[in-house]
Amino acid sequence: MDESSDLARSLLRKAGDDLYAAGCLRRDSEASLWTVGFHAQQAVEKSLKAVLMWREIRYPFTHDIAALVKLVHQSGLPLPKGSEEMSYLTPFGTLFRYEDEEWGLPEDRGAEYLLKLAEEAVAWANSLIEVTD
Repeated sequence: MDESSDLARSLLRKAGDDLYAAGCLRRDSEASLWTVGFHAQQAVEKSLKAVLMWREIRYPFTHDIAALVKLVHQSGLPLPKGSEEMSYLTPFGTLFRYEDEEWGLPEDRGAEYLLKLAEEAVAWANSLIEVTD
């Protein structure tokens, strides 16, 4: 499991980098919501993939958070807090990278909310990988 473990840790470090970037951007009044959301989405995606990699579970090349959450669930692992809402981030890793659309983001689902989902995913992945290694 060494190679999978190393790759999982690498993904988790990158998830931490994306979480850090999202947090920095959140504090910058000039940063757009889609940019904060992109890094939050990447942190969640990489956290989920890190845990799957660590467990040596194959996952598709996808940015679909719901599909990755489903794979984690099917593996029998506990899901991260907020996982039922993490798929909300998927458009930030796909559609919003290229399209400029009004999405109708509810006020209570702004940058702080997106950052919270990312923080929960990274903390969850860190706890699973640290506890059992």
